[in-house]
Amino acid sequence: MPSFGLSLREETVGVIPPPPGVTPNFINPPSLQHIILITNIILPLVSLLFATLRIYTTGIITRSVGIDDYMIALSWLLACASSSVFSLLTRYGLGLHLWDVPFSTFNGHFIKFAAICGTFYGLSIMFSKLSILVLFQRYLPQKPKKAIYATIVVVILYSLIGSFEWLYACRPIEKYWDLSITRGSCIEWPKITVFSGVMNTVTDSVILFLPIFILRKVRLPRWEKIGLVLVMMTGGFVLVISIIRLKTTVDMASNPDITWESARSGIWWMIELHTAIVCACLPVGKAFLRKHFPCVVDYTFNNFVHGSQND
Repeated sequence: MPSFGLSLREETVGVIPPPPGVTPNFINPPSLQHIILITNIILPLVSLLFATLRIYTTGIITRSVGIDDYMIALSWLLACASSSVFSLLTRYGLGLHLWDVPFSTFNGHFIKFAAICGTFYGLSIMFSKLSILVLFQRYLPQKPKKAIYATIVVVILYSLIGSFEWLYACRPIEKYWDLSITRGSCIEWPKITVFSGVMNTVTDSVILFLPIFILRKVRLPRWEKIGLVLVMMTGGFVLVISIIRLKTTVDMASNPDITWESARSGIWWMIELHTAIVCACLPVGKAFLRKHFPCVVDYTFNNFVHGSQND
């Protein structure tokens, strides 16, 4: 939790002093709030579309519903909860400069709801990654699959540590969100946040390249093996967004203007959150296309095979 050395302030005084030459604006301040709200309306709808197509494909077309499908449904519900709480934070200053936010509006509300948002975020990311890994475990042919099981354990451990940081970050626990409490102590929350971001990026990299590692010794025709690897690697395509999100998180951790910086960083958190769900749904997309758009699959297949044969 950030420490600003603050005491209780009046409604007309911001949480922190403004930079030199800047006058606090409590009437019509610069704002990112409209971007936050638009983002958290569009992204859940996009991820819902892909999650629905996945459940439809495994439930109706292939009739192969597994625990990974339930995980992706749970991930989407948690992602929507995170997006909702993230939008709610605009009531307590998110998207405004911290010197434009009255202390009474911010204190006791902003960090508390930010912690709830982070918990939903971390659990949603965890279940989307687990969904991909369980899918690997179900369909990739090589056994034993120690690399998959090891990655599952790592994902669960760091996700729980990051998601429930607020439970152990401060003593007393209320000090985490109430800046008027001067007794007790807190750990350095930016380190936990950056740690979670680094682990997200690392595990995204593992998920991206794990199919290559597992399938490298499997005996399949060359074009078939490449196609299988590409299909399985779609689950890790969120890596690029994960790297951008990590960069914005590192920048936010060193900036006291957390209501503004966490808005910019948080938008990338939400993009990563819902993109992870989309990526987790892509590996089953071939069955959907083959059922409803067979010409697309046939065109891609023929070009891929002919290209491989020409090589």
